[in-house]
Amino acid sequence: MSQIAPADHGTSKLDIGVRSIVGFLIFCELASGFAQGFHAPLLKDIAAHLSVTDADITWFLTLQTLAAAVCVPLLSKLGDIFGHRKMLRIAVVSVLVGTLITALVPSYPVVLFGRLLVGPLAVWLPLEIALVHGRITGATARKSVGLLVSFLTGGAILGTLSAGVISSISPSITVTLLVPVALVLVATYAVFFKVPESPNRTESRIDYVGFAGIAVFMIAGLIGLRVAGTSGFFTPAALIPLAVALVVFAVWVWWELKTPSPAVDIRLVTSRTTGPIYLAALCFGMVMFGGQAPITTFLGSSPEVEGYGFSATAGLVSIVIGIITILATVGAGMFSMLAARIGIRTVLLIGAVLAALGNFMLLPLHTSLGGFIAAAVVQGLGYGLLLGALPARLAELAPADSTGIATGIYNSLRTLGGSLAGAIFAVMLGAAMAQGASFASVGGYIAIWTFSGVAFVVCTVALLFLKKDQRAAQPAA
Repeated sequence: MSQIAPADHGTSKLDIGVRSIVGFLIFCELASGFAQGFHAPLLKDIAAHLSVTDADITWFLTLQTLAAAVCVPLLSKLGDIFGHRKMLRIAVVSVLVGTLITALVPSYPVVLFGRLLVGPLAVWLPLEIALVHGRITGATARKSVGLLVSFLTGGAILGTLSAGVISSISPSITVTLLVPVALVLVATYAVFFKVPESPNRTESRIDYVGFAGIAVFMIAGLIGLRVAGTSGFFTPAALIPLAVALVVFAVWVWWELKTPSPAVDIRLVTSRTTGPIYLAALCFGMVMFGGQAPITTFLGSSPEVEGYGFSATAGLVSIVIGIITILATVGAGMFSMLAARIGIRTVLLIGAVLAALGNFMLLPLHTSLGGFIAAAVVQGLGYGLLLGALPARLAELAPADSTGIATGIYNSLRTLGGSLAGAIFAVMLGAAMAQGASFASVGGYIAIWTFSGVAFVVCTVALLFLKKDQRAAQPAA
């Protein structure tokens, strides 16, 4: 792998080229975050536009998640084999076509097909991280990954805030939905004309059986968890797909261990080198992506009716969630600076401890809005350090020709963890409902915060097994 050395005087043309490449990839992540955050606030308007019910429109986001679960490991691995830019080009074109269909075709079945095409949006970041590590290493690569993650989360905030403003002044929902199309179009231009191909390739063949196993496992698991979140784990509609997922997963592991060119190197995933990061990713995804709904419902509850909460308006709920997200964006952007001083392993441990502390703080402080916000601040900083440092460290530890699939599996585990926790939290709240009551007791939320804190304790213990960072003090390559 070639490395780029800093010039003795001024800035070299090659260095400017690398900065330019990273800059274009950063814009791609801004567009990715914007597109991911833009549609959720508009679901009511989209449902009315398509003449469907609120229950039907939930598939608008669900199908995108299912498509992402299938294409992230597949396109990541194909990137390692055929080139990460080549797969990123396929992904951005797919997303561009999907967002165009969403905006221009007022037919519910066709729009759902469009959301399947938007699924590859989730593979942009793993492929971009692989592109970065194909050109630069050390502190510069860490800073670049941190910026990619920061602009992804920042773009999501911008997309969420822009959706309401644009829809209020837009002449039609079609015009509103064309806004993310414009950003994706610019990202498509950048990937096709401004980003070079990665130099690393793996020699392995395509494991079609392995990828099919991943697809069936993820789809069955996510469907089962979605049903479990609404109907409980012990209903046939939840048990059957979950059982299918477990059986397929067991057979898939057996196949991956015996095949000479596996889709996923199970031994690498479970090794002392990268295993702790994957376990941390699962725990992290469970809390960050599965815990947003309980925050919303707790804040909106009334002390006079439910006996807890703050009767929060949508604006106040947005502020609290915004605090967590904005601080996570800041933490992801600053982790590389901290890693240069104290080592990336220490940064990861600090992030996990802060995340655990922020959730445990809610146990005594949930009766005060100020205490709730203070806990949100601590959570946000911890989440941000993990958001930036986990994929950066994983990309450093993975073999050079497997960076794409390594970070792709990381993304898939976070998604699976979020779905798993969402179902578990729904069951916890359901179990805390008194007979005949329409709301859970505060004990349900206390159980969720305890679970979340323990998840980050497990995350912390896992990260303790990471080898100490030997490159923390190295200059940028």
